[in-house]
Amino acid sequence: MLIKDERLAAQIYNKGKTGTPKEKGYLLLKPEEAVYSDYRKDIELKEEHKNIFTNNNDRNIIYHDLKERGLIVKADKEGLRVYDRGTDAKGQASALVLPKEHNKVIDFSDIFSDLDRILDRRTQIGIIDAENDVVYYVIENIQWPKTKLKDGAKQAINDESVKELIDKGYQVNSGLKFGTHYRVYDYESKHAPWLIHIVEKGITWLDITRMVRVGHGVNKKIVLLHNKRWVSFDWIKP
Repeated sequence: MLIKDERLAAQIYNKGKTGTPKEKGYLLLKPEEAVYSDYRKDIELKEEHKNIFTNNNDRNIIYHDLKERGLIVKADKEGLRVYDRGTDAKGQASALVLPKEHNKVIDFSDIFSDLDRILDRRTQIGIIDAENDVVYYVIENIQWPKTKLKDGAKQAINDESVKELIDKGYQVNSGLKFGTHYRVYDYESKHAPWLIHIVEKGITWLDITRMVRVGHGVNKKIVLLHNKRWVSFDWIKP
């Protein structure tokens, strides 16, 4: 939507840098921005336009939530670019947020695609619950440097899926008591810093939130193994 009223355009943009300024004082609003501006009563969308703009409602929910937290958010085809408080919205975004519904089977394709860009910003997901509340997680690639077993320690696990860890000297033990497949130690650790869960078909984002909640409660990092890739999940409050 293009706002041609210069005064209205400035009014909307000055509320958290909403929209993209254009020549002649015009302001371009992406669908998420238009819906939010309608909510703020800066504009009034016709019902037909509102139905079109809310077609991708997951993005609208995330956009609304982040804006209500006082953050600057820019919408693009990849996801929602978010700027941390005190950062310049003209520069690199602080994070790209990808919406996920809690009851949907996990799909890492867009996450891996963003991680592979190796940009100087966070890759985040926003998991939306049944009440449209959102929980946010930062996702990172995990690389395992070589270590060695502690003196007297024995390797009790023989699982091809975690062979990389075993070959690099990590101690791998059952993670059943924490609701995951394995807990992992390096040479320096007294307690297991990592909980490993092997992601299989049919797991939903709700399962992921449960794992991270447990890991956060016992001060351990949740690492998922999916299609031979290791990624960590950390809860974040925007």
